[in-house]
Amino acid sequence: MFKVFILVRNFHSPLDRLEFGDFTAIRIDYPLYCELREQFSSQDVGQNDWLFEKTYPASSACVGCIPKQIPDDIADILLLLRLFKVGDVAFVTHRIRMPDGETQTPSPSRLMNNVNSSSVLMTDLTQEDCERWTAFAKDVRASRSWGSQWFSVARRFFLYGGAKEFNPMWDEVDRIVDYATALEAAVAPETDFSRRRMSFRSAKLVSADPSEQEAIANIVKRLYDVRSSIVHGGSLSDKQRQWLIANCHELEHRVRQVLIAAIRNVPSDEAERRTMLSILYDPADSDRGQFALQKFQEIRTEPVRTEVAARISAALAPAPKHSPKNPECDADDV
Repeated sequence: MFKVFILVRNFHSPLDRLEFGDFTAIRIDYPLYCELREQFSSQDVGQNDWLFEKTYPASSACVGCIPKQIPDDIADILLLLRLFKVGDVAFVTHRIRMPDGETQTPSPSRLMNNVNSSSVLMTDLTQEDCERWTAFAKDVRASRSWGSQWFSVARRFFLYGGAKEFNPMWDEVDRIVDYATALEAAVAPETDFSRRRMSFRSAKLVSADPSEQEAIANIVKRLYDVRSSIVHGGSLSDKQRQWLIANCHELEHRVRQVLIAAIRNVPSDEAERRTMLSILYDPADSDRGQFALQKFQEIRTEPVRTEVAARISAALAPAPKHSPKNPECDADDV
């Protein structure tokens, strides 16, 4: 058997031990703390950490190596814990006890690090939550889009975001870029009108209630605006900074809602996915016309404006009517 030990941070429970069905979470008390400081690096283990333990069957096809299913499953567990409830639960590092008793330390991962080690967004679970999580994880993993290409991108960037510090007071908001990328990968495969598509599709995926849709759309728009400020080399405005501080929990909640609704409802097939998303929301021709006019007005040189105007006029002109072909004339006579 393989046995995996994962150091977990930003995690809290009123209990000292939680059962998740196929793995266990244990609060690290002082004796265990001393033991783990020998098993892990002494700098890795904190007194408020938890230890997750899970056992996997040995594989005859992989002797002396770690089966791919183990790191994949660990990433799945982390993803599902973060999706289940708002909180920055972090997998700091892990060790794997091999079937022969030797212990291996897997290579560092962007998903598993100690960068976000003191988040105020704790993942707080009771034993009842663990039972609900087990049902939630089974449901989400059974989704038709769990293994889709679009979801592989969305989940990766959602996990990247949660592994980063979040402190708007100091402009440490890089996770917003990752979250926006995750939502765009999930609901906006097109390359134009991204803000509108993301916000309106997210809202309609999550709820049929107009007031709820408006609240979700507004959150996603603000998220996208912060993302744009960052990726285009700007800095947060005081208004954006204060909004992030005031709406941190709501933002995290809505991002999770959208991703869960997407994985449950959006098809894995790319053509079917695009069709469904365009039915949810697509820019109207009036939106496209206004955009075209705006871009035309931004043309600075008169010759180019004249040329473009002429091409537009030509495109709008009715097609010429062709007279009936003379039945006595064939192609060689023309």
